[in-house]
Amino acid sequence: MKPTEQRILEAAGKLFSQQGFHATGMRAIARAAKVSLGTIYHHFKSKEEMLLALLRDEYEKRRKAIEELKEEGLPVSVMIQRIAELHFRLLLEEGPSLRPLAQSLRGLSPMAKRRALAMRQAFVNYLASLIAEGIERGQIRRCDPTIAAYAFLGMVESVSARALEGDEVAERIQRMGPRELAEIAWRALAPKPS
Repeated sequence: MKPTEQRILEAAGKLFSQQGFHATGMRAIARAAKVSLGTIYHHFKSKEEMLLALLRDEYEKRRKAIEELKEEGLPVSVMIQRIAELHFRLLLEEGPSLRPLAQSLRGLSPMAKRRALAMRQAFVNYLASLIAEGIERGQIRRCDPTIAAYAFLGMVESVSARALEGDEVAERIQRMGPRELAEIAWRALAPKPS
């Protein structure tokens, strides 16, 4: 990605997270990115395109990081904790997260909404394939991998979003959240004793 595009996306992501997608204007993005409005339109046809680019980048970061974990050959229980830690780390370090961005899907054009949902589904499918591998190896109980992937992702997104609030509860969630979420997920997914 070109440096100007990256700067525009960083500014847009920050503003979408702070003000909401629909309340953020193109001029505000241009000011925050320190570029002209024409420069923005040269790189992106619309705010929807920016939102989709941000979502694609966020899902791709997470997919690549999970792929690296997978290559380490870790047990599924350890991978679950590392995935939760990864999500929290990206959320806390990088600002815009999938959750505030995903909340922006309301009111998008049908085509943009379909593209965003397809990106999310591709990421869920990737998590589901990891769960299916764990089932095949006997490391995870028999379950529907897609439903389990959605449940895990929803749980992590919901709890990590609360970690951004900046109060005492948020601080505790930041400290203990990944470990607690991994424990809850593992209890749900662990093979039943025979």
